[in-house]
Amino acid sequence: MPIAEAVASLAAAKDAVNAALAATQSTCEHRIVSEMPYRAGNYFGSMSAHRICNHCRLIEEGSHWSGGRTWSKHDHSQSDLGNVDGRIVLPIDNDAFWKMRVSA
Repeated sequence: MPIAEAVASLAAAKDAVNAALAATQSTCEHRIVSEMPYRAGNYFGSMSAHRICNHCRLIEEGSHWSGGRTWSKHDHSQSDLGNVDGRIVLPIDNDAFWKMRVSA
């Protein structure tokens, strides 16, 4: 019984985190984003460029063939973190990028 209660509690906490992320991301202006550039790979393949909002942690993926001009969400819907006048884009390395990510 204690394990089942702990699992239920964990599921509720994940739902709360996801709800908070969605609410924050929907109103965020994404003024400062960090960009992890495209990396060519060998054995493990290449990795597309990624951007993450420094405030709300929204993540989008860039297509490597577009030179960073085409950005989309994971489901390929319209981008929020793309190239917008006035947006500050900071370079970030792979390790720092994945540490910023919020996963629930």
